Amino acid sequence: MELVGQVVLNATPDVIWAALFDPAVLQRCFPGCKSVERKSESEYAAVLQVKVGPLNAGFNGLITLTDPEYLSAVTLAGTLNGAGAGFAKGTARITLASRDLVTELSYNADLRLGGKLAAVGDRLFGTAVKRNIADFLAAFAAIVDERKEGAAPRAASL
Repeated sequence: MELVGQVVLNATPDVIWAALFDPAVLQRCFPGCKSVERKSESEYAAVLQVKVGPLNAGFNGLITLTDPEYLSAVTLAGTLNGAGAGFAKGTARITLASRDLVTELSYNADLRLGGKLAAVGDRLFGTAVKRNIADFLAAFAAIVDERKEGAAPRAASL
């Protein structure tokens, strides 16, 4: 399943970049996320509770960040495994483009499913994934907007 989209964020690329690599931000943004822990500079472990149609299961995940181009692009590769519920594997290329006072975040993702997740069907899963991406981006936009606003007074006081 391929997913492509973009969102305009009211923040600079450096604020967005820092948020993309912050486990606390990621935990707040991923729907159903119980925890995100940085394992190394490029690996994160996550625990999520996922509901797709009749399937409601816990998943353990590993997210790896590769091919970083500072302040402009990074690739995320991840695997979610749920005991008896199946798995989801995917990659997503995220790019940032500064446009005046805002930044456009674009993504191109490819997901593969197995086990019970695959059994619920691409249409049902696709709808859930699109909803989760929209929820993630809304939460992420709110956080980077807060950080941008929070950064303004500090910069002015220097």
